[in-house]
Amino acid sequence: MNDLPLALHPPNPLIFLRPVSMDDVDDLLRHCWPDRTRPEVTRLVARAERIAAQGYGLGVVALEAEGVIGYGQCTNWPRCAEISDLAVWEPKRCQGIGTAIIQYLTQLAHQWGAREVELGVALDNQRALALYRRLGFRDQRQAHVDLNGVRTAVLYLRLALAGSASGAVGRNAERW
Repeated sequence: MNDLPLALHPPNPLIFLRPVSMDDVDDLLRHCWPDRTRPEVTRLVARAERIAAQGYGLGVVALEAEGVIGYGQCTNWPRCAEISDLAVWEPKRCQGIGTAIIQYLTQLAHQWGAREVELGVALDNQRALALYRRLGFRDQRQAHVDLNGVRTAVLYLRLALAGSASGAVGRNAERW
């Protein structure tokens, strides 16, 4: 029996992931964030490119024939790594894309030397919360934050990376 949390397993190699670029803004608007404005998504991508260039983070997109169908970002903060802005195009949900993005970003966090990975989820997003728990993330704390101008209850979950010496974390991380 394998006790390694699912988030620490290698991502499905059939799901193509690559770093985000400004060329992805249109697809991200159309598929991942149709409720956001172009300036908002452009700022998010610019930030992802900036943290990648500075060596402390990365934003990735999942691609299929339709273009970009998913996004996720990891930032390596001093106390722990943070996965944020996870989005999968609605018709492509429940197909392992979000799982693959989280697994890939978790591998990166481990390579960067992070001891833990944290992510937050609005408490009314039960589908995402169930995914994160299934992947091995554990409830840490709750806070109220401003999400797009709305005060929202957010649950933060964490996953420990230390002691994951099985070798699963880190494999296949050099995909581009």
